[in-house]
Amino acid sequence: MADSSRPLETILLVEDEPAVRQLFAHALARAGYAVYEARNGQEAMKVFDQHGDAIDLLLTDMKMPYMTGAELAHHLRGRRRTLKLLCISGYPGQLDPDLANDFLAKPFSRDDLLKKVREVLDR
Repeated sequence: MADSSRPLETILLVEDEPAVRQLFAHALARAGYAVYEARNGQEAMKVFDQHGDAIDLLLTDMKMPYMTGAELAHHLRGRRRTLKLLCISGYPGQLDPDLANDFLAKPFSRDDLLKKVREVLDR
């Protein structure tokens, strides 16, 4: 059980579908994570500018308007190499081979999400 007085880690969640983003954010927060939300890569970069030092994991959808999740991941990892990454997508065939290890295919359960987040953070 997570200690509710302090978050386990901080996650930057980037998902363009509002209902999906809200569902993921709620599940992560209930599991004890601090969550910053962004609707797309441009918003995510602004959040990272403000809170990048506190962010432990980038959890990003791969197919979004303005900037793909792969472009966002490469950009943010260029700024901080140690940033952990978990990619999510309903289109696994479009995945960048460099990102394939840290991937979760939609649809997935809440438990699958939390298990994969913990796995990536613990690496």
